[in-house]
Parts: sequence; C-alpha cells; structure tokens
Amino acid sequence: MVDLLGPGGNLEMVRKVFEAGADSVYVGVKGWSRRSKKYELEDKEIIEAAKIAHDFSGELRAALNAFPKPAEFEMFKERMEFLHSAEVDAVILNDLGLMRYVKENYLDFKIVASIGCNVINYEEAKLYKEAGASMLVADCKLTLEEIREIKERAGIGIEILIHANTDFTYLGKCWMSSYKSLKYEKIGEKSYYIGSPNRGGVCFRPCLSNWCLNNHAFGNLPNDMFLLLREIPDLIEAGVDCLKIQGREYSTELIYEIVKFYREFIEAIESNNVIFEEWERRLAEIAKRRDAERLRRTLELMGVARGEKIEI
Repeated sequence: MVDLLGPGGNLEMVRKVFEAGADSVYVGVKGWSRRSKKYELEDKEIIEAAKIAHDFSGELRAALNAFPKPAEFEMFKERMEFLHSAEVDAVILNDLGLMRYVKENYLDFKIVASIGCNVINYEEAKLYKEAGASMLVADCKLTLEEIREIKERAGIGIEILIHANTDFTYLGKCWMSSYKSLKYEKIGEKSYYIGSPNRGGVCFRPCLSNWCLNNHAFGNLPNDMFLLLREIPDLIEAGVDCLKIQGREYSTELIYEIVKFYREFIEAIESNNVIFEEWERRLAEIAKRRDAERLRRTLELMGVARGEKIEI
C-alpha cells in the first residue's frame, strides 16, 4: 500500500493532516529546513508532533534539508540527538556527509534524500543509498519509465510529489532568490539566510516577477503549482512507495481538504471505483483556493524582497 505524506507547518496542521487520512507527516526543524521559520517547529512542538503521529499509528519525519556551514556540524549532531530522544521516525536530508553520519550513529532512523538532492538517475540513487538513504524524493520532471528504472536498479524507495510546484530548472537547484535579495539572520547560533531555501531560509520567488530581455517583456519564468490525479494509478502500479503533499505555508483548512481528497482517491483506486471526471471537478475547486492562497503568499514574499516589513 502506498504511503500518503502530508505537511505539518504547525501543530494544528499535524493533527488535522492525520485526521484527514495521512500515514505520515513531515515538519521542519527550526532554522534547518527549506522553508520560512514561521512554518518550522520549536523543539517542544516536535516532541508533541511525534506523540500525535504515534497516537494515529503514523510516522513523523523531520526536515533538516538546508545546507549547514561546516562550523555548524556540532549543532547538527545535537539536533540529531534531540530528534532521536523525541522519537522522530525519519529525517529528510540533502547532504551526503550528514546522511553517512546519521547512518553510522542512529541505526533506527530512516533517512530520506530530499528533493534538493535532485536525483535523476539510478547511479546517483545508488550513491545516496550507500550513504544511508532508504528513500528519495524524485524530481517532478522524471518520466514514469525513469522512476521505475531508478527504483528497480538502485533498490531504493521512491517518493513522488503530487502537490508541489514545477520550476524552470530542477527543484532544489535554483539560486536566483539569493542573488536578488539575501538577508542574513541567526536563530540562536544557527545561520539563517532569508532568500535562500538551500541555506535554511525562504525563497522570494523572483521567477514569478515580470521579466524582460533586451527591453522586451516576456512575463514570468515557469513556476506552476500542480495537483496530480490521472497519473497516480500508474505511479502506484510502478511501485512508488510514497505520495507527498507539499504545503507547510498554506492554511490548515486547505491542507486538510487536499489530504482528505487524496486519501479518498487512493481508496477509490484500491477498490477499482474511479470516475476521473468527478474527481477532476472536485480537484478543480480545491485548486482555486490553493491558487488564491499561493498568490497572497507570493505577494508577501516579493514585498519582503523589496524591503517591506512583513512577517514571513
């Protein structure tokens, strides 16, 4: 049975996502994941989130998928010790060296190679498996045949994004926001680069600004949200292990509806009772609400990049 993974941008969202039917939830460790600190959890919240997950017989994953400075390795080791004591089930990482450290020191932790690893072939997948990863988040641009080949030839679990955004480049490999506007802060002793999700901050989404080349305006660069539907039966048939819903920055109410929709859709697939047109109508209504929330968020981020005082 395929695993349904939902986001936990706050404790209420963690609980509601499990109530909606998720098998597992991922949360960000404050200052260490690829999202704004506003949607990451404090230590006491992570402890409570793990309890909620286990009350639902589910799993909690903790994202530490931003790149730390070399001097922050001791801080990473402290974070891992805390997460282990909090009974978190899995960690989401970007860095091969950090994966190897976790593999060698915490045998009961599951390791997921983040979307930022940008694994696009089975030889890369083997490298991450050797470092300790038991699952990887596959890039949105991979074909079904490529996904199947990676799983079969590397012998690693595959996680697919079913609610996320495409990108004009590979997800996790864009540094444009850092060049446009980068603000340095600290969370405790941890470096926090606002404008660089790769280094623990938030993306200002400059690709969605109006661009021009040689005084010729051509609009924004491709960065579209998607909600998969017709592809899901084929993904399950291909042996995909986990279907992931992104969205820590969205409202709890919206994420609850998205997770509930996909849980019901998966159950319909399993009972061989799917009329796609009906599901597409329901999904279109959800997408309208999602698009409205994303637009508001994008305008906030662009405002901060211009120097406006907005909490992000």
